[in-house]
Amino acid sequence: MTTDNGKISILDRIVAAKRKRIAADKSVVSPAKMLGAAEEANRDAEPLDFALAIGSSASVSVIAEMKRSSPSAGVMDLTLDPAQRAETYGKAGAAAISVLTEQDFFQGSISDLEQASAAAHNHSVAVLEKDFVVDEYQIYQARAAGADTVLLIIAILDPVQYSDLYDVATDIGMEPLVEVFDAAELDVALTNAEPRIVGINNRNLKTLTTSLEVFPALAKRIPDDVVKVAESGMRSANDVKRMADAGAKAVLVGESLMTGDGDPSELISQMATISV
Repeated sequence: MTTDNGKISILDRIVAAKRKRIAADKSVVSPAKMLGAAEEANRDAEPLDFALAIGSSASVSVIAEMKRSSPSAGVMDLTLDPAQRAETYGKAGAAAISVLTEQDFFQGSISDLEQASAAAHNHSVAVLEKDFVVDEYQIYQARAAGADTVLLIIAILDPVQYSDLYDVATDIGMEPLVEVFDAAELDVALTNAEPRIVGINNRNLKTLTTSLEVFPALAKRIPDDVVKVAESGMRSANDVKRMADAGAKAVLVGESLMTGDGDPSELISQMATISV
């Protein structure tokens, strides 16, 4: 994947780094052992139903994200305490928590996921692992660390990869959040699996440009029985209302919670009271 000017996109660079990380992780814990760890996690407790967690309320469900930094926003909080942040999000009314685990560009880790999941599950709040999934190993790794689901980004997967990874996730009880940016990606998402949750990212991952016009333009193409999630670019309750009016049942919000002044609880509370 390249940008329109022919340069290697930031998304390409992230995926290339991720593949190296996966190879390194496999050398430490084999795929067979990681699958075993995921199955052990399921024996201890089944993953929470993510579609139910974010799709059953009469108001907008806020998926509150934690991350240390990002290519679009730069450094946000390198001293992030995942468990404390998960507690804050859960008490403020977040329906679910997203944990960024990518290491090279977002400074996240699987340890962040483990800590956040333990805290969130004390309040029965579902947890999404936010990463760039290109290998089934990552799905098992996420489940072993306590995630209830994973993100599948159509922009980095061919249709066969997407279908295979979707099946891997659902086979261990995790209903993926399937992310798209344009109509072509949405067609892949809906024709190569039967997702219960589709997220429309207002941010172009190749250029990092963001527009709140993206979700309203695509949402009408998604069947009514699919939970629609608006992702990125929302900084206020008014932005969230705009997405809800366009069909969003849930919103994934990160930067405005991580970069705002003080406690993010008030903003989450405001967003979570918007009717759908």
